[in-house]
Amino acid sequence: MSLALNDLLICCRQLENDRATERRKEVEKFKRLIRDPETVQHLDRHSDSRLGKYLNWDAVFRFLQKYIQKETECLRTAKPNVSASTQTSRQKKMQEISSLVRYFIKCANKRAPRLKCPELLNYIMDTVKNSSNGVIYGADCSNILLKDILSVRKYWCEISQQQWLELFSVYFRLYLQPSQDINRVLVARIIHAVTKGCCSQTDGLNSKFLDFFSKAIQSARQEKSSVGLSHILAALTIFLKTLAVNFRIRVCELGDEILPTLLYIWTQHRLNDSLKEVIIELFQLQIYIHHPKGAKTHEKGAYESTKWQSILYNLYDLLVNEISHIGSRGKYSSGSRNIAVKENLIELMADTCHQVFNENIRSLEISQSYTTTQRQSTNYGVPCKRRKIELGWEVIKDNLQKSQNDFDLVPWLQIATQLISKYPASLPTYELSPLLLILYQLLPQQRHGERTPYVLRCLTEVALCQGKKSNLESSQKSDLLKLWIKIWSVTCRGISSEQIQTENFGLLGAIIQGSLVEVDREFWKLFTGSACKPSSPAVCCLTLALTTSVLPETVKVGREQNICEVNRNFSSKESIMRWLLLCQLEDDLEDTTVPPPVLQSNFPHLILEKILVSLTMKNCKAAVNFFQSVPECEKHQKDKEEPSFSEVEELFLQTTFDKMDFVSTVRECAAEQCQSSLGFSVHHSLKESLDRYLLKLSEQLLNNYSSEVTNSETLVRCSSLLVGVLGCYCYVGIITEEEAYTSELFQKTGS
Repeated sequence: MSLALNDLLICCRQLENDRATERRKEVEKFKRLIRDPETVQHLDRHSDSRLGKYLNWDAVFRFLQKYIQKETECLRTAKPNVSASTQTSRQKKMQEISSLVRYFIKCANKRAPRLKCPELLNYIMDTVKNSSNGVIYGADCSNILLKDILSVRKYWCEISQQQWLELFSVYFRLYLQPSQDINRVLVARIIHAVTKGCCSQTDGLNSKFLDFFSKAIQSARQEKSSVGLSHILAALTIFLKTLAVNFRIRVCELGDEILPTLLYIWTQHRLNDSLKEVIIELFQLQIYIHHPKGAKTHEKGAYESTKWQSILYNLYDLLVNEISHIGSRGKYSSGSRNIAVKENLIELMADTCHQVFNENIRSLEISQSYTTTQRQSTNYGVPCKRRKIELGWEVIKDNLQKSQNDFDLVPWLQIATQLISKYPASLPTYELSPLLLILYQLLPQQRHGERTPYVLRCLTEVALCQGKKSNLESSQKSDLLKLWIKIWSVTCRGISSEQIQTENFGLLGAIIQGSLVEVDREFWKLFTGSACKPSSPAVCCLTLALTTSVLPETVKVGREQNICEVNRNFSSKESIMRWLLLCQLEDDLEDTTVPPPVLQSNFPHLILEKILVSLTMKNCKAAVNFFQSVPECEKHQKDKEEPSFSEVEELFLQTTFDKMDFVSTVRECAAEQCQSSLGFSVHHSLKESLDRYLLKLSEQLLNNYSSEVTNSETLVRCSSLLVGVLGCYCYVGIITEEEAYTSELFQKTGS
């Protein structure tokens, strides 16, 4: 054993000395030794090798625990009736002992978690459960648990299921104790972390633990305090997501039980934003579980109860008021303020509207039973507050018309957009024309406020929704067509505004997709002139147009063209090619170091390559449709997928036996799904032009290459574009793989 470790071993043994003064001296020496570099190095090496015969951090920790037990026993057996100064000295002594433990753990685990998790946990649990150890010990041990154990991923893997459950039970009992000495926020944070651990590292908590959460939420109402409640609710949300798969009815019943309390807390307490966020998430989760995929009836898979229906109406009323208050605060606050409402609140409002809106009910008197106390609710002589609420699309239309202030308008534009997007069937056919007229009337005013993108997004969803409705009468179609033609014209003129270009192209694409307006020459001019630069939204819109419409042979471009000026007339196909590839790449600016827009941003996978190759085909529309029918590779499909509660909702719906496929559809081979590529013929002059433009693009990039200036992403995009075009030609059988490998384009990718 080294001299450094020998000194530490002697010091550890002296910590057990019967004389308090000797122990006090050794504590200072102990602190110095455990931060000595040589000692630390030896302890780390021995701890990593796990050789029990050498002194390591775990052995030192056992010595330290014996010291703490000795000091604690001395304090416990000391005379109880002493002066205030003596009591203060004892408390100071306890704080010193606790700080020594924290300091030791920090020294041991500073470089890596070297202390064994079971020993740490046993010490903490014994200390917290032992009431004689006092508040100071318990609070410090809880801090150690939260910051030094539950924040270390390695320790998560070492905690057993029994230990997770014991931690949960101990700390929830602490939280429910009506003691002023307990730091409830700290305890709530630990419950949140432990719930995460239980649900991710074990088989999950038992449904019986829901009673803990129910008691905690009820106590928050009685105490008129929300201290630590945000952490408790966050833990409950995590728990419910795990539990809902096997205990849906129990989870729904819990929601019916606790959500009225949360409505009360929201309306009666002054909540901070973080607590509101957690409550919104919990309400959202309960709606998903009660109404998977928006199901409205029991036959379709919804969980129905009278109490839940009352909660929904009261939630709707609360959200309407909350959105109104947000708008009012925005109007009268000083300085700049975001006019949009947070997406989670909008999504909850849209889901709630979908459930409470009914074509036959325009207004309803609701009972606000959540405002009564538990004692009053048992006394049938105490009446509940009643309130009349307005329902249906009339509410949305009225709010879009009654004020010209963006703070009032934008939230309702967001709600309408989300509601139509998620539940297209919720917009009745007879509401299409009135709503479209209101939105069209907002368009001319768009330059005077920040509402522009929100109006356009809402119009986009209305366009997609109308495209799905097949039961429109001829007179209604005629009225809608007149409005859409006007909207189309306004939108095309607004393309030049870069701030709203994404929304404008999104709306044009939705109109094209629904075949609401015939694509005109003015539209094609957008992709041959200087009105806009190539961008992902523009290219996606162009793809939709090429899929559904026949491209005219020529497109006359007005005087505004100054980017792609040419000395001779090009066909519309070649003009679009030049716009895509050579925009801002003029002959007299070939030495510019700024790459063209096509190399400055990311585009959807292979979309540019498919368009360029299709433009060289004699039947451009058929070629684009062929490429669009090719299924994406699994990698790019997975990249688009986001984790959600959707799979659990699907599981709930399967239990209803309502039009569900019980045999999973096997993804067919791409060769079987796609129509035959035989019969495609290429315009050789257009193919040669495309090759020439691509070579010009790559040469300009290589000529101006500089390791200090040129972005490596630009080089990758250029190579990917060249290879992608060759790949598309191979896919439709225009060239062979051998011809692609020997082509000048492929050689450029290796330059």
